[in-house]
Amino acid sequence: MDIQFWQVALIVLYGFFINYDKNGTMLGTSQPVTAGMLIGLILGDITTGLYIGGTLQLMTLGISSFGGASVPDYQTAALVGTYIAITTGQEASIGITLAIPVAMLMVQLDVLKWTTNIFFQNKAEKYADEENYKAVELMHLCGVANTMLTSGIPVLLTVIVGPTVVGKVIEYIPEWLTGGLTVAGGLLPALGIGLLLRYLPVKSYFGYLIIGFVVAVYLNIPILGVALLGTAIALILFKKNSTAQPVQTVGGMDEDE
Repeated sequence: MDIQFWQVALIVLYGFFINYDKNGTMLGTSQPVTAGMLIGLILGDITTGLYIGGTLQLMTLGISSFGGASVPDYQTAALVGTYIAITTGQEASIGITLAIPVAMLMVQLDVLKWTTNIFFQNKAEKYADEENYKAVELMHLCGVANTMLTSGIPVLLTVIVGPTVVGKVIEYIPEWLTGGLTVAGGLLPALGIGLLLRYLPVKSYFGYLIIGFVVAVYLNIPILGVALLGTAIALILFKKNSTAQPVQTVGGMDEDE
């Protein structure tokens, strides 16, 4: 796929911004499904972007950076996987499979980011003691820039050499290995759903899970239709529960008494 300069520029800029958004603005563009959708929109293939981003989004459920712990960066991985899959003309499952090692690599880069940011933090504390607040602001900006570089540099390298290198490698990959990667990519959504069910109160709402399974599998209703049906059931239950009034008591006795 031939891409234009403006597409490259937008992807690289978004690559630098995505980690800043995750740690700073919290606009929501750092979610894997959003990252995949935006890259797909830029490259003209939203379907592939949503497939890759949505699958990796499922893998983030139940994972959080508590106490400053470094976790797999599925946001940047969705960006890279979507870009490589679309630009090399590969299936979305291949993009998902290639994205997972990127997420693991980003863990090490995240550790490096926090380690180097200690220098800026110590400098900021020193300048704060000296009441040099301009220098404190500068150290803060240096930390922000370091955070943006953590995701920006891998994305920049991917845009420069990724499609060419990956495309050449894929040409020499045997068919049995490509098939295995496709199967593995197809299994990942099931793994994500399994993780989701592990953290949700399934036992309390098992009946609704069966309803969703029936309408999706036996009635062949698209996922959007299933989501709308679930929303309707939730609204009905919410209205029913909100209109139910408890029996008022006076002095510990019902009004009728």
